[in-house]
Amino acid sequence: MSATRSSSRRAIVIVLSIVLVAAAATVAVIFWPKSAKNSTASSSVSSVVAPPTVSAVDPPVTAPAAAVKPLGIKSGKTPTAAGVAKRLAPALAHNALANYTGEVIDAATGTVLWKKDPTTPTAPASTLKLLTGAALLTKVDPASRFTTKVVQGADPGTIILVGGGDVTLSARAANVATVYDGAPTMGDLASQVLASGVKVTKILLDTSYWTNENAGPSNNLAPGWDIKDIAGGAITHMVPLMVDGDRTDPSNETSARTGTPAVTAGKALARALGNATLPVQAESSPGQTPKNAKVLGSVRSQPMSVLLAQALLNSDNVLAEALARQVAISMGGAPSFAGERDAIKIALEDLGFDKTLLSKTTILDGSGLANSTDSTSSDSVPVGLLADIMEAAVTGQVRQANGKVKAVPALRGLLTGLPVAGVSGTLSKAENRFSSAAAKPGIGWVRAKTGSVAVTYALAGYVPDVDGRILVFALNSNGVSAPVRNAQDVFAAALRQCGCT
Repeated sequence: MSATRSSSRRAIVIVLSIVLVAAAATVAVIFWPKSAKNSTASSSVSSVVAPPTVSAVDPPVTAPAAAVKPLGIKSGKTPTAAGVAKRLAPALAHNALANYTGEVIDAATGTVLWKKDPTTPTAPASTLKLLTGAALLTKVDPASRFTTKVVQGADPGTIILVGGGDVTLSARAANVATVYDGAPTMGDLASQVLASGVKVTKILLDTSYWTNENAGPSNNLAPGWDIKDIAGGAITHMVPLMVDGDRTDPSNETSARTGTPAVTAGKALARALGNATLPVQAESSPGQTPKNAKVLGSVRSQPMSVLLAQALLNSDNVLAEALARQVAISMGGAPSFAGERDAIKIALEDLGFDKTLLSKTTILDGSGLANSTDSTSSDSVPVGLLADIMEAAVTGQVRQANGKVKAVPALRGLLTGLPVAGVSGTLSKAENRFSSAAAKPGIGWVRAKTGSVAVTYALAGYVPDVDGRILVFALNSNGVSAPVRNAQDVFAAALRQCGCT
């Protein structure tokens, strides 16, 4: 992640708006799907019509609004394995790729056009968020939201701040930018409490929505997580009550985390109430929230589908974990690391993904951060599963082992948050992605989820070749360093240049 990305997000949105009407970059928009609610299993990825340009003060416009023709899944000439191998050969000769696994699929037919050890499990890094996303979109109502509320305590003057899993709740004012665009604010919640007329003398914290795990310094950290990553900005202790993802700087994606998310949120409420000296209880106690307690105020997050897009675009570990917990809750499991890993795997099994690939998959968290020299403390996913999930997202259907095709239009929601090469999120220019001469042909065309942890780098996404045929890919390099990012960009750009018949 880049420290400059959050400050440039609004500029990126403007750029993408311009791209919408630029014929030379139509792929940057035609790949954004319809909402999961309105999606169908048709052969077209998306249909986009340019917005009207006429307002009350504009002069009349006689020409009709321009329409961007969508790429169909079956567009273009049929690529061949030999053609793809020939096109990829120079990219695969890049020494930086080192020990890699990968797969390329023709989305129209499901034909594997190129592969290298696709069934071998490797550390997925943040491409594991695709598994979390697939489970969320099919097991949780994408329009549902997290709720944070304040209720009356048992004693006069005591209020209870009840966490509901929303890690995006912001301590900043509504008009001040944060990492999470459109997030609810603590100020709004506080204004409702003040309007209730309660004279607050004490704030208690209720974090019972999720299950507490472990003990001591590693409390609420997954196996394979490094506590140093809290100060490094990658993660924090996972509790269902925090503000701004527990960042010390809410405007900075890579900001250090406080490491005390619930207490930090409680102090933010105190400040918003106008009394920063209000005592805040450090830990919640079982049963401290009275049954049928009077609700003094509540705020809701953006829809789950929007939160997923944010988590994928900027590879947000904390937000991904919150979404994974919601999958577990929706499936009747424990809202914990153990619960989410079981729920995600069952959700993928229910969708009909390859059982052999799933049997080789180890999920320890919902973000892909679990990585350790101890194999029992590391996520592990075959790239073949990542490629299959991306193919399902592009086509809106899962190709099952028995030869049948299962329509799952909701999976198209995965596409919404994928970064665009050289334009947005973790594939933006600020991240130095698609910057080399060999990678630049992929700018605006490649859309993919990135992953990097320790010595693992991954890229999984899709791109239309020069004939308009959509190629799905997944590539993972283990035991490597940062220069491999450019090598993987070159790989994806080579697929874009493919006229591989």
